[in-house]
Amino acid sequence: MSDARTPPVGPVPPVGGTPAVDPVRPERPPVAPRDPQVAAGKHDVAAITGGNLPGQYAQLVINPDTHDVVIRVLDAQTHHVIDEYPSSAVEHMAVYLKQYGEMLARRHAAQRNGKEPS
Repeated sequence: MSDARTPPVGPVPPVGGTPAVDPVRPERPPVAPRDPQVAAGKHDVAAITGGNLPGQYAQLVINPDTHDVVIRVLDAQTHHVIDEYPSSAVEHMAVYLKQYGEMLARRHAAQRNGKEPS
């Protein structure tokens, strides 16, 4: 039984041609650093910020309860956690929801087998 408001399924008109693609532009040549020590390659750093950005680094950790990846941003000097993605509240909620889902699955399985859940 079909609904009268639903259009019938049939052939579809072909899709129009694709637009032209812009050519790849060559990258600009790198700018020579102003600091002679940087030019000589005497620094073992990934980036020089001129002191405008605080020193931070990211740490990837696997949460043993949820097996999710947690990204922690830490201070480079004190090694204290500045921020965490997902937050600890979200991690705790995920653990709680996982435990709740497992409990519901056990209860459903026990009801199908004619036993009362414990």
